[in-house]
Amino acid sequence: MSSPTATPVLSPQFVLLMALACGLCAGSAYFNQPLIYSIEKSLGISTSQAGFAVVVAQIGYGLGLMLLVPLGDLLNKRKLIVSLMVFAAISQILLSLSSSLSGLYFFTLCATFGAISAQVLIPFASTISPPESSAATVGKLMSGLVMGIILSRTFAGFVSTYWSWEGVYLYSGILTLGFALLMWHKLPNTEPQSGLTVTGIYRSLFKLAQHHPHLIRRACAGALGFGILSMVFTSMTFVLGSAPYHFSDFEIGLFGLLGVIGIYSASWSGKTVGQGKENLVATLCISLMLLSCIPLFFAQQNIVVYALGVLMSYFGLTAFHVLNQNLVYRIDIKARSRINAVYMTIYFSGAAIGSLGAVYAWEHFEWIGCVALGLVFALGILVIDRFDFKQMKQA
Repeated sequence: MSSPTATPVLSPQFVLLMALACGLCAGSAYFNQPLIYSIEKSLGISTSQAGFAVVVAQIGYGLGLMLLVPLGDLLNKRKLIVSLMVFAAISQILLSLSSSLSGLYFFTLCATFGAISAQVLIPFASTISPPESSAATVGKLMSGLVMGIILSRTFAGFVSTYWSWEGVYLYSGILTLGFALLMWHKLPNTEPQSGLTVTGIYRSLFKLAQHHPHLIRRACAGALGFGILSMVFTSMTFVLGSAPYHFSDFEIGLFGLLGVIGIYSASWSGKTVGQGKENLVATLCISLMLLSCIPLFFAQQNIVVYALGVLMSYFGLTAFHVLNQNLVYRIDIKARSRINAVYMTIYFSGAAIGSLGAVYAWEHFEWIGCVALGLVFALGILVIDRFDFKQMKQA
């Protein structure tokens, strides 16, 4: 591999460009959350069928994490990143042209499968940065990723309201192609690592999962937390798009800006964990996720109380995710990318389960079913987390 110190391209402007690319790619996996009713009307399908596209998006992203992110240790990273961006861009453009349910699902799966380029770009940026600025570079790219996810719903809602839901993916696809071209010209070209094979990479993932139950416990707890958040944002369209609110796609997307609190909670969690207060962070996060069910229960009666519930769940999950990552990264410093692949794959499976559960619960039990699902997930987190901390003390 090329020396990581030979990186004159890592100017502040280039770091910003990479952060924007991360936000664009990761955010594209969340475009369809405020668009469920628009897609339903456009394609003449049921609400549950349109809502299942959100589940498909999470499945696609999860598959990409499991199958492609580990290959970042094996393949030429610049080619991998750009190829994924181009694949995602073309898939988004084709998605904007689809007029059938099968096309909606297939191209959504493809687009989000390629959207994991951000998860390859972030560790690559860490590698090509000088050691003294590596953490700062990763922090900036992570901030870009979080902001992309937050703003994606607002962007999608705005374009859908004043143009169409298809326009969201057409515009994003063209923009992603432009960023892919910039990444091709700006990213340094590195040689693949020798001594690694595809089968060896995948085999090591199973060995990590087998020999480190701590990793699986933290990943499962994180998955349940992400399931809560996914339930909240998937059902947000159902709550705000129907009586008594009747919000437009854009207004629903604006409501999603409440997620900006995630930037603060991630920063707070990182600093507090760095002070050795892991148990404090876990206790506060789980308490917030449990207690958020109370204001969420009144979502259809009072929008301010609903907003409070969203803030509580978002703060709790984001801080809990940072805690989990810090804990699992301590397992093996030389295998962090593969540890991250295992953790994030399980983590995003929670999002798929949460989205699917939200669609099912709303269809059969309406909002009370969604809240009950969130409560069950939160109780599951409590059990897993307390057991894992007990095991860590005994180790």
